[in-house]
Amino acid sequence: MDNLQRFRVFLRFLLLMGLTSAPITYANDQLIINHSESNLDHRYQYTYDLLQLVIDATNADFGQASLEVSDVIMSRNRILRELQDGQTINVIAEASSLEWNTKLIPIKIPIRKGIQGFRVFIIQKENAESLAQITSIMQLTSLKTGSGSQWSTKVAMQQAGFDVVESIQYDSLFNMLSKGRFVTFGRGVNEAYQELEQFNLQYPNLVIDEKILLHIPLATYFYVSPNKPHLAQRIEVGLRRIINNGEFERLFYKRHCDFLIKSKMNQRLIFKIDNPLISEAEMTSIVGKDFLLNPKDDFSILCKQNH
Repeated sequence: MDNLQRFRVFLRFLLLMGLTSAPITYANDQLIINHSESNLDHRYQYTYDLLQLVIDATNADFGQASLEVSDVIMSRNRILRELQDGQTINVIAEASSLEWNTKLIPIKIPIRKGIQGFRVFIIQKENAESLAQITSIMQLTSLKTGSGSQWSTKVAMQQAGFDVVESIQYDSLFNMLSKGRFVTFGRGVNEAYQELEQFNLQYPNLVIDEKILLHIPLATYFYVSPNKPHLAQRIEVGLRRIINNGEFERLFYKRHCDFLIKSKMNQRLIFKIDNPLISEAEMTSIVGKDFLLNPKDDFSILCKQNH
């Protein structure tokens, strides 16, 4: 073997040693979540903040990550298609459904503690007195009610006997209610008060009914693209960590106490209906029963304890 051959062998040896001893590095994780349906719709801010906590809690073992909001506003059906691909968006916080559980990777931790299943009704002022007279679920279902066409609560309400008037467009439902196309518009207590404030100038004749609470078991899960199992693993690990260290509860109550106290759920007449798309047993399979909110609790006390 001449000197040139020896040099080449030695060089290959050095390169091999360099490659095998170099630390393994991964590309930064990129979490891309959907844009809200409307510029007046701020329901997703909590989920953005929750994902940031998840990222922070998993940086040490999963590496750095970025969180981005897609600049494309999409319908729920298109979001599902885009999530299956995983390029435009790869994670979303959405109400549970069988189709989504099948086609995507669900992380079955109810990140809103079931709050969006506690529904108060936005109504016209002129109908406040008639709702105050309601004492039975049959009286309530006899009133036309509004819903988004792709909302999971629509199915539960139809099964319970409600006459549901639908719209694909989120904003248009407030216009339809204001014009009397339906009488009640059920919204989660985490949604109704913000929405009434946002739409007040456009529809000053709308108010929130103060008597009735409709309870529909409902879970919001993080769903991840099937092409991004690593992100699903990271999100579940992160959620478990922030639940265990108390960060989850602190963020939840920080963002929801105003609405929980305003709604006075424990003073309302509560009607509970089944949700054919999800059971409470599924909702609590990972986190346990005590994780979910109880509408009979006094939230003025709970909020003081968790601030």
